[in-house]
Amino acid sequence: MTIRLLAFCGSARKESCNRLLLAAAVTTARAAGAAVAELDLRSDLLPIYDGDLEAQHGLPAAALELKKLFAGHDGLLIASPEYNGFFSPLLKNALDWVSRPAPNMPSPYAGKAAGLLAASPGALGGIRCLPHLRLLLSNLGVTVSPTQLALGQADHAFAGDGSLADANQQKMLDKVVGDLIRLATAIRA
Repeated sequence: MTIRLLAFCGSARKESCNRLLLAAAVTTARAAGAAVAELDLRSDLLPIYDGDLEAQHGLPAAALELKKLFAGHDGLLIASPEYNGFFSPLLKNALDWVSRPAPNMPSPYAGKAAGLLAASPGALGGIRCLPHLRLLLSNLGVTVSPTQLALGQADHAFAGDGSLADANQQKMLDKVVGDLIRLATAIRA
């Protein structure tokens, strides 16, 4: 049984350290046998969540597509930048829109597992945003893997092939991805 993961980054920057970390994680997940779809949250710009907008016009088409995409996967592999100790507004907005009810669509978060990553040029690697993201996902019904990676000094952490230059950091990334696949497999079973 192939586990399907949806991988996305909460950064809007093209050259983000979090995009690099997510790419390394996707490579690891595919090597472990997972089918991975990559989502760029910038591609379908959603309006800032607004209950009045939703009441007047329903869910935007991009939000409905995101809901379907989330529903079609067993797990979420998320890399998030840290903005003043929290995850990014881009990520929060997407997760909020996906959480909204839609006719004949069950919650796309039910029965999902998530693995969390953060990267930063700073020493802490974005670690302060991960508990907040974990709490939000848990509140939405996602089972979040206890294993996570906050990659500090990320602007110098990658080898030319996109892997992590430090073998111990690569082992930790492998563990985060492996634990997510095992968790998603257990939940799906």
